[in-house]
Amino acid sequence: MNDLLIILVVLSNIRLLSTSRIESLITWIGVQGVLLGLFALHARWVHLTADVFVVGLVALVLKGFVFPWLLRPVANVVHVSQEVDPYVGPMGSTLLGMVALVVSLWLGTRLHIPGGDMSRLVVPATLFSVFCGQLLIVSRKKALSQVVGFLAMENGAFLLGVGTLYYAPFLVEIGVLLDMFVAVLIWTVLIRYLDRAFHHIDTDQLQHLKG
Repeated sequence: MNDLLIILVVLSNIRLLSTSRIESLITWIGVQGVLLGLFALHARWVHLTADVFVVGLVALVLKGFVFPWLLRPVANVVHVSQEVDPYVGPMGSTLLGMVALVVSLWLGTRLHIPGGDMSRLVVPATLFSVFCGQLLIVSRKKALSQVVGFLAMENGAFLLGVGTLYYAPFLVEIGVLLDMFVAVLIWTVLIRYLDRAFHHIDTDQLQHLKG
């Protein structure tokens, strides 16, 4: 079951790369959050403790429901429905993602993380999630798409943290989740002001502000 959830996380990353619709990006980053929350709960189900349960439940609620709930109204307010003319389109992003997946699987066999009870797919999936998030950030122009990319990167880090939860302090995981919650709140405000001031949320246009 753990491996299945990890594979679904990987597939959700591929789906993020293959779409340019903002609504689809927000939906799938929410789906990925639900999968990570379920993984956090199921991975330690046999020896489930209170701290592990709290991490999984908070992750499921924040990543799966709260973050998409915060981002959707912003997309409606700024009237952005699709990424137009990205640096790398959905097809190119998907092809790069396939290459990155192969490289991640190869690296995953050579990187050894403490914890023999951890699934062997955790490290490759983490590397792949981080790459997909970075690719969304550098290849898309809309600020909302880049926010989704940042969330995908953080999801990869969370996946690794959950996989090694016996070695990562509970307060660190909760602290990261709360930091992400505050960050998403700040991003939603900044994107609204960016659209109000410049009538668009294309971050590539910010270079015109340079003196």
